[in-house]
Amino acid sequence: MEQATPEYIFVGTAVLINKAVSKDGKLDIVVMGVVHAVVFLAVFAWLLRVTQPFSAHRLLWVFMLLALTDVGYTAYWNSFYAEPASHILFLLLLAESMPIFREERISDVQIARWSLWAALWVDAKSSNFPLAVVVAPLALRLGWFGKTRSTKVLAALGAAAIVISAAVNMATRPKPLQNATVYDAVFLAILPESKNPAADLTALGLDPLLVKFSGKGAWSPDNGFDDMVKSGALGGRITSASVGRFYLSHPLRAWRHAKRMVPVAFSLRPEWCGNFEQAAGLPPGARSRAFGLWSEFHQRYLSRWGKPILILLLIAPLILKLAWIRVPSARLQVEFGAALCLCCLIAFLVPVLGDAWDNVKHLSLFNLILDAGLISAVGLFWSWVDESQ
Repeated sequence: MEQATPEYIFVGTAVLINKAVSKDGKLDIVVMGVVHAVVFLAVFAWLLRVTQPFSAHRLLWVFMLLALTDVGYTAYWNSFYAEPASHILFLLLLAESMPIFREERISDVQIARWSLWAALWVDAKSSNFPLAVVVAPLALRLGWFGKTRSTKVLAALGAAAIVISAAVNMATRPKPLQNATVYDAVFLAILPESKNPAADLTALGLDPLLVKFSGKGAWSPDNGFDDMVKSGALGGRITSASVGRFYLSHPLRAWRHAKRMVPVAFSLRPEWCGNFEQAAGLPPGARSRAFGLWSEFHQRYLSRWGKPILILLLIAPLILKLAWIRVPSARLQVEFGAALCLCCLIAFLVPVLGDAWDNVKHLSLFNLILDAGLISAVGLFWSWVDESQ
């Protein structure tokens, strides 16, 4: 069930370092955390440098420090999950983008690096490949903005690399994991929320008698999962595309399910995970309260504002389209904002509509992109106030 992703770079580095420091040959998970932490700190330093020209840079730095070092994000560093690579590569792409969109010029080296980070990002996690729909055209746009032929050629090659990376990600997703994801989407989300589960099963091409498994997950006992795989129902008649088509044909169901997910969608702390070893003497699943101020902000406030935030994300592209028309001098910055909003929306919709298990972990990228957008908005507003005085 393995899938090669950029996280292998961090894992391979940790294994090599562990060989030098380990006394018993066993891999200490702390080594994994150190590797992730060192790379993150380097990227964080880059973000500090590229945001320094902004008049509100000190305010931005405070918010970035609170958000990016919160335990809700850093707890993943001591793991082999795909989240660390996905988070770090997004921050790399963000840091690369800031001077490009601020100065409205791009070099061959910048477009090559930007495309590399984007290609790795869409391959960092099995649910990231849809992001190529946004970042591949944006790579072409950046090349068109460049002044030289070589920049345009590199942008075209970069866009192709992003598309290829997404295609490889999609093609190499482990089949058992795909089947489990589809099963959970149907039996933990669609059917429990349905007023007529049998009719929904029929619409999905499944036997209406399978309604007896409603509310069970792919890892639950006596759930019929293996029989559905053997019969070709899972992975054959019904796939992730089938679930997507179902929600497209039932938009109100999609919206109802999204609203149902709001209480957990904005949380940064996974439901099933703790931060402590048994030796700490704490109860199972106990989570650290240190460095959790930003997590608290998400839990107390953003979860309450969840519905307005989702509505704003849906209409943001239209608002930014008007800004693009009305403010031609800032079109590149507006396009960057639109791309950020669209990536945030995709990072929300893919796990919410395509899966129904381990929701907080799968939505961590959505929250990271949302945080980047919120902090950017605060910085822009502060700069506007400062300039107007």
